[in-house]
This record gives sequence, C-alpha cells and structure tokens, in this order.
Amino acid sequence: MMTTSTHPLAAGYLRRLERAARVLPRPQRDELLAEIREHLDAGITPDATEADVRNLLDDLGPPEAIVAAARPEGATALPERGPREVFALIMLVTGLPMILVGWCIGLALLLWSPLWTVRQKLLGALVFPGGYVVTLGASLLMPVGSGPGDTSEVCTTADGIINCVDVSSGSDGLYLWPILVVVVLVVAPLAMAVHLYHAAGRRAANA
Repeated sequence: MMTTSTHPLAAGYLRRLERAARVLPRPQRDELLAEIREHLDAGITPDATEADVRNLLDDLGPPEAIVAAARPEGATALPERGPREVFALIMLVTGLPMILVGWCIGLALLLWSPLWTVRQKLLGALVFPGGYVVTLGASLLMPVGSGPGDTSEVCTTADGIINCVDVSSGSDGLYLWPILVVVVLVVAPLAMAVHLYHAAGRRAANA
C-alpha cells in the first residue's frame, strides 16, 4: 500500500517543500509541512494510481509557490549570488585594477550586496587596503637577512698581531617577517573571501 511517506512522487514533493520552507520561522514551517502532509495522506488512497497522485500534486501547486504564499507580508526574496558578489571579493583581496581604487570599489560592492549580514560586511572590510598588490610591494621593501645567524669578521691589530673574530649580525628574526606577511595579509584575506562567497550563496538559497 502506497502512503505519503512511501510514494516516491509524494515523498519528493515533501522534500522540495521542506527545502523551500527553510525561509519560514520554525513554528510556521512545521505547521505548513504538517498541513500538506495531512492533505496528501487523505488524498492518496490505497488504490490511488500514479496519475491520481500527480493530479493531487498538480492541484497543490509547486512547493515554492506554497511557501511564497505563506511568507509574512512585506517579506521580499533576496537575489541570487552573482557578479556583484564575485567582483566585490576579487577587488577586496587583490586591489585590482587600480590598487586602492579597486579596494574601495570592492568595499562599496560588499556594503551594497544584501546577501551579507552586517557582521560579515565588517569582516570583509578588515582586508588590508590595496589588497595583494600593496601587500606584495610592502613585503619586497622589508629588510631580510642574508642567512641565518649572519656574521661578519672584525679584525684588530695589537703588537703586530692581527686578531679576527666573527660578530653575529643578529638577523635571524628578520626571517619571520615574510612568513607573518603571508599569513596575515595573504592567507587570511583569501580564507575570508572563500567564507563570504559561500555565505552569500547559502543566504540566497535559503531566501
């Protein structure tokens, strides 16, 4: 005997409805799902054919339409993730096409998009102004030692005897700067961009 939970057409319909109803508050979503399930249970009799089930589902209409009708008045759907969000993240991270100008455009697109929350927009604004272009220039200007424990030889003359000693230049710490630049100014912005890209997609899908 076919029921709502076992009939493939009805089960698929309910799964679509459940996905579409994620935008609704939990109590309203549960009530809507229970109501539609009850309607299908009553409509799918033991001797119902596949044509009967299709007609029943057609009478209900698409799950997305049911959810749209159940949305609170004044609620508007969000747009899908698109070029605006992609360009915002690219310009923030790279600073292209014109260093600070590109970063400012990316920031404006970030703030304009409705697919990010205020917290996510603040996170995106923390990207180093100028993006990778300025970051690369800054890293090239940083002093870097010529080798671990760089030493120089100092010689003195006393009573006709030349004494030479090696003096450390203390440059070991300088090797940490390029690593810190890569982690803080390169890896972190890239991870942030990936996070915001997926966050925008999830919010658009749930809307």
